[in-house]
Amino acid sequence: MNWSLAKCPRALWALLSLAAGLLFSGCDTGRNTPGGPTPPAPPQDMLRAGEHIKIIYQDIPDAPPTTEQQIPENGKLMLPKGVEVMFANRLQTEVEHEIQDIYVNQKHLYPRMTVNIERQGLAVSVGGEVRTPGMVMPLGQMTVTRAINAAGGFNEFADRSDVILTRAITKEQIHVNVKRAVDNPALDLPVYPGDSIQVNRRIL
Repeated sequence: MNWSLAKCPRALWALLSLAAGLLFSGCDTGRNTPGGPTPPAPPQDMLRAGEHIKIIYQDIPDAPPTTEQQIPENGKLMLPKGVEVMFANRLQTEVEHEIQDIYVNQKHLYPRMTVNIERQGLAVSVGGEVRTPGMVMPLGQMTVTRAINAAGGFNEFADRSDVILTRAITKEQIHVNVKRAVDNPALDLPVYPGDSIQVNRRIL
């Protein structure tokens, strides 16, 4: 039978519609859901600002002494022989390998080197009017409200409008209104290892 699609407009339209559907069906692959994807929690071996660490240099003669330091808020530490390295928000093993590479391959200061980072403490202190005051371990990015929840949440005497966050590094005290932070995540400040949170008793 000799016929063409031009003589069958319905068939032509159906085929064109099918082709268009196949062409564009993959365009939504990976598209974010409304509100955007939820970012994954940082791995547990992710170094964070405020964390106390010990840096151990091995497998070299006259090795630099082991140092205990606290990662500052800008995330950078100055190491022996003027080597500056970014520590915060990076994997521990990644930082260890970078330090080795700088000393051995980039600056040729040592023929070989092994670097180990020991983490001295990750806990955050939560005290005052919470149900289980004490030290809590951060899981992922800790915030004021998450730290309080990890300590059992507020008790019935808590002043939720004036929670005091004290930075471990600078000793700065920041007043946080947790009532507002619940509805406005921008007010829910991040908490770093070594920081402390004090929940005051409300005035009756």
